[in-house]
Amino acid sequence: MADTTAAAAQSSAYLAAQTASLESQTPVAPSSARAAQVPLQNFDLPVFPQEAFTSGLTSLILTSDIKLDEYTSLLDQAFSIPPLPPSITSLTLELFSLGYPPAFLSELGKALPNLKALTLYSQLFGGTTEHSRDDAVAFLKSQKGLREIHFLDVFTSPGLMGRLAESLGDDVKFVELSYTFRHSDPVGFRGSLPVTELENLVRKGLVALTVGIVAPDVTPDEEDREGTEVGIVPVVQKDGKGLVERLKGGDGDELVMLDITMVEVGVEDVKSILEKCKKLKVLSVSVGLVTGWDEVFEGLKKDLAGLEMLELVGVPGEGLVDKLTAGEQGAGQLTAEMLTKVSEVCPELSSVKTSILRTKGEHWMRESGGSWKKQA
Repeated sequence: MADTTAAAAQSSAYLAAQTASLESQTPVAPSSARAAQVPLQNFDLPVFPQEAFTSGLTSLILTSDIKLDEYTSLLDQAFSIPPLPPSITSLTLELFSLGYPPAFLSELGKALPNLKALTLYSQLFGGTTEHSRDDAVAFLKSQKGLREIHFLDVFTSPGLMGRLAESLGDDVKFVELSYTFRHSDPVGFRGSLPVTELENLVRKGLVALTVGIVAPDVTPDEEDREGTEVGIVPVVQKDGKGLVERLKGGDGDELVMLDITMVEVGVEDVKSILEKCKKLKVLSVSVGLVTGWDEVFEGLKKDLAGLEMLELVGVPGEGLVDKLTAGEQGAGQLTAEMLTKVSEVCPELSSVKTSILRTKGEHWMRESGGSWKKQA
């Protein structure tokens, strides 16, 4: 169980870890390579050297370097996919902003029949035509050995995300759907999320499920609005009702890790989810706040008993917003006393993170003696 929990907790960093690993390594001989990153200026994959078929290459990252003014015309042209090493079990497709030519994904799937992990990053997956959408569904259906899938800043036509979720095989245990919040167009951003299709991601047998929104990285560039504004705004509760109801109905009863920070939920919703998902060890939720964290911990205290790690993203009500704006001391903050009371009935809980809309974050760790310490 400990190994599964650790793997699930790290799922949101999956792509970053892959890329960092490749960038940090010095060049290696083809005969020794285990991972390959291939930039593409069109949809013709290069012929792999013979050494790649004997070296045990396991990870392939295809990165679009296609010029935007050429992209649309390339979607109507022929493509080529030569034989690929059958040892590849992990595939990442990134930055394909306008999707893929018809049948490209299906043919790529035939060339990579042994995938266990798939990461899709920053793209319009499924493109803009019915043919390309069907091809995306067929691609996922063909991957019978898939164990985990990550949709990171992946946008789709209405209805497609639900179809993609339903096409996943029974062996898929880890599912991640995560978006980076866009401050430049918050209304348009939330309108582009597949909120009515989220319930399709909940399925029997899942070990880890992430349906989240993360804050953009902060940069010193004052002209970069995405880099200077902080925090997120989750989807309102009524729009994400289907996801919450599926979890409350018990379809996630095998889950060990759950992150549903994309959708605002109430304390009673969290209670109901915990009652049905009794194997949970890692939980992240966006929860409405009226007065502060006291109301959440008082309402959930005994229900948190099985958790080891907890993240709460507070969605403040009007009264709390006024207190925060006025800089009232203690508003929106945790205390060691609060956590000590919680740990009396939650012996396994060792890590608690809180924030207000992913700002003003705090991280508390439980030390070996049982006391709680705020991390720097």
